[in-house]
Amino acid sequence: MPAAHGILDSVSSVAVSPVFVGRLPELSRLADALRDADAGTPAVVLIGGEAGVGKTRLLQEFFAQAEPKGTVTAVGACLELGAEGLPFAPVSAAMRALADTVGAELAAAVAGREQDLSWVMPHLAPAPNGEPSGDYDRARLFELMLRVLEKLGEHRTLVVAFEDLHWADASTRELLSFLVRSLRRGRILIVGTYRADAIGRRHPLRPFLAELDRIRSVRRLDLGRLTHAQVGEQLRGILGEEPPRGLIRQIYRKSEGNAFFVEELACSVRHGRLTGLSDTLRDLLLIRVEELPETTQRVVRFAAVGGNTVGHALLSEASGIGGVELDEALRPAVSMHVLVPTREGDGYHFRHALVREAVRDDLLPGERMRMYVRYAEALERRPELVPADEHSSRLAMSWYHAGRATEALPAVLAAAETARSRYAFGEQFRLLERALELWEQVADAEELTGITLLDLLMAAIPPARFDNAYDKALAFTRQALDLVDADRDPRRAAALWTIRAGLLRGSNRSSGLSSLQKAESLLVGLPPSIEHARVLGQIARDEMLDDPTEKSVATAREALAIARGIGSPADEATILKTLGCLLVSLGRPHEGLAEFEEARALAERASEPDILCLVLSNLSSVLEGLGRHREAADAAREALEIARERGLIRGIGAFTIGNLAESLSSLGEWDEAGGLLDEVFEYDPKPETLGHAHRLVVEIALARGDIAAATTALEDARRIAEAAYVEPQFRIPLRTLEVAVARRLGRLADVRELVAPDLRAGFPAGHQRYVWPLLVEAARAEGDAAELAGQPRASAGSTARREAVRELHAAALALSRDCPLDEAYNVNLRAELARAEGEATVELWEEAVAAWERTEQPYSLARVRSRLAAALISAGDRTRGAEVLSAAHAAAVALGSRALADEMELLARRARVPLDGVTHPEGAAPSRSGDAVGAQALTPRERDVLRLVAAGRSNRQIAEELFISAKTASVHVSNILGKLEVSSRGEAAALANRLQLLDSA
Repeated sequence: MPAAHGILDSVSSVAVSPVFVGRLPELSRLADALRDADAGTPAVVLIGGEAGVGKTRLLQEFFAQAEPKGTVTAVGACLELGAEGLPFAPVSAAMRALADTVGAELAAAVAGREQDLSWVMPHLAPAPNGEPSGDYDRARLFELMLRVLEKLGEHRTLVVAFEDLHWADASTRELLSFLVRSLRRGRILIVGTYRADAIGRRHPLRPFLAELDRIRSVRRLDLGRLTHAQVGEQLRGILGEEPPRGLIRQIYRKSEGNAFFVEELACSVRHGRLTGLSDTLRDLLLIRVEELPETTQRVVRFAAVGGNTVGHALLSEASGIGGVELDEALRPAVSMHVLVPTREGDGYHFRHALVREAVRDDLLPGERMRMYVRYAEALERRPELVPADEHSSRLAMSWYHAGRATEALPAVLAAAETARSRYAFGEQFRLLERALELWEQVADAEELTGITLLDLLMAAIPPARFDNAYDKALAFTRQALDLVDADRDPRRAAALWTIRAGLLRGSNRSSGLSSLQKAESLLVGLPPSIEHARVLGQIARDEMLDDPTEKSVATAREALAIARGIGSPADEATILKTLGCLLVSLGRPHEGLAEFEEARALAERASEPDILCLVLSNLSSVLEGLGRHREAADAAREALEIARERGLIRGIGAFTIGNLAESLSSLGEWDEAGGLLDEVFEYDPKPETLGHAHRLVVEIALARGDIAAATTALEDARRIAEAAYVEPQFRIPLRTLEVAVARRLGRLADVRELVAPDLRAGFPAGHQRYVWPLLVEAARAEGDAAELAGQPRASAGSTARREAVRELHAAALALSRDCPLDEAYNVNLRAELARAEGEATVELWEEAVAAWERTEQPYSLARVRSRLAAALISAGDRTRGAEVLSAAHAAAVALGSRALADEMELLARRARVPLDGVTHPEGAAPSRSGDAVGAQALTPRERDVLRLVAAGRSNRQIAEELFISAKTASVHVSNILGKLEVSSRGEAAALANRLQLLDSA
């Protein structure tokens, strides 16, 4: 036999390819990301591919190139166990690795924050004592992690990799999402790997990846399978000789180019060919295991049950094999690359998770359950065998998979409590869901656990809500309501109805008001309680959001009296905030703002940062509605500063940023507002906050003239609204933007259809701040349509237009005017309606300009000044018209509103009036394309034709009156449309009438 075959016979001991094949482009992209990080720009790379395609090997090769250059690397692997209740596992592992590498620097970065960070760095300090405060501490933890990484990346490049993200727990996904969105400085590169073939349509990683795709700093690498030639190259490296072509074809066909399978198949080569192989994946993966000594196979099977990674001491305790015997048993598994020692050297993990899965699945059911019992018993005897932060989760998993419900139930509950204390609400929810499953299997569950099923259901509701599992949370609530005796325990029943109301509104199913009323009815006649105050306060708040009345005010005052009687300043501040909003919306702004001042003082005394942020954020919104935009921005900035300091940026902070961006948009500070909106999107906020941000993007894009961006953002806002119960404060502004975009696109006929349902149904009280802009925008569309018709009163659509004008006027009469901003909209509306009827006067537009001058909205002021200029020119006062138009144009240019500036430049050209700051070569005003055109370019004959066009004559009628051919008349009309930069005869007629282009004919 040729010598080459002898070499092939010996390759079973060589598993990993000594050559790196087919990944140079991907390695180059990682190197590019590293260069960005080296330059101080944080980068993120996500590597996806099927199991065994070579993600880990690519990462290893990348590290091998990066580390000699001084780059610090750390890896944390997600565990399949993580999805069952071990939060932050890969993050904790990565931070332990960093502690080994840059321990002193890490210690300096976390100094003074050890306990706060112990949730993700359990090696630093024991978990804090006392009750956590929920989302606040969780958000703060994320902020602190961000600061630590930025500190470590100040003077050296740091690469942190997280492997197998398809197994990432919810807490890890949330933390990584926050870090990816928030990292803005530091020499940091985050790398993540995941199994693309493990992500089904409903896999939780799928939306996570979709959201990260929107972030510029994120690069995606998709590893494909190896080609036939690359498989041959890989085999050459493994075998050390040129393999026969038939063998390459055979291995390529069976492996389908999967790098891991190629390695596995290469280890099964005998005499230059594959022999004795099963066609199933499981058999392929088990081949090397089955070739191990029997004792080694037993240890490997125990390791497979212990998880993807298992400590040496725990493996010894569970398997019953120790000392030298365990070492001798493990040696073949390590040398055959079935198991790989961990980086820390105190445990083992499978070289590929597929091997562990195959080994575990190959166990007989009884055999597997007995092994889980051995692990559970080992963990109970010696809890120190695993890190303290993993013990409860591992113990719960072991008893559960062992099928021992009696032991599993209390262990699962303990693990759920650990998850809660670490603010890992997703893991807590899944563990409590498992506890509910086990509850039915345990005869004496209440005696065993010391709690009732009702207690368990109520405990499961909050984490289900935090995990956005509203269907499950509502199901738990229904079950709990079936169990509670409302006659014997009305307060608990009322609490459940209150929870149900919040879930219904939070899941966008309904307002939840009927459930709140049910809760309140259960508490009537009982002694005052904080539960009753909260129910009443929630009723008042929901009524304020939907349709506030004086009865809502009375409800809020009743809630306030109860809270004061009990002595709960935090609840009192929350209710005062609601009362302030109610009073402002009902036309009593001075009283409402006074309540806000008291609410703010109480929130400060109560030392509740989330409540203080909420009070200030709501105050910002109220001030914005009153037209006090600068004050509103100041209140929002103050709230935002608190949110950042307290680690609340992703929750109430994102809501506050949206309010600040709205006020800045009103003030015309669009660049800063746009930057803030980008930040909002990075935090992946609640739908309401996200929808608000999209609407502001539409508003700013329209003002700047970017209709494409406005249309895209409008579709995003619509999509959120269609899937939600939409409150008036969100629904009405969305309709306004729909009207504005339709008007800007020239779809004027669509406007009436858009506003008709709202006009028929009427608008809820207290929402005039949202209704006024809608009415004005609809009136602008009617005015545009009238001008395009040339003769408003005589056009075919005049009857429908008059009806639309009447409806808009009637709607305005029902609205209150509580501040200068309301009055400005009111006068603006009257002027636009008059324009729609052909009756707008200079005096009316002067009144509108004066009204907007009393506000802080430069864009709205510039728009009405433009209308006034057109009216002055039409009335013959061309000098003053030019002055007003120049002032409005200067404001538009300063704001960055190219659309408005273009509109005014076109008006100046058509009206033949000078425009300050705009120079025209040889006295001819350039169009947007740079061509010298305008009314002054019309020939005498074209003016004759234009006069007849304005009179409504057809081409044939024009030809007959001017004694020219119909073809010549058509040519003249085409020339007129081109010179006036209009698209229709109606628009040309409108311009001729409005700007008196024919007065000198």
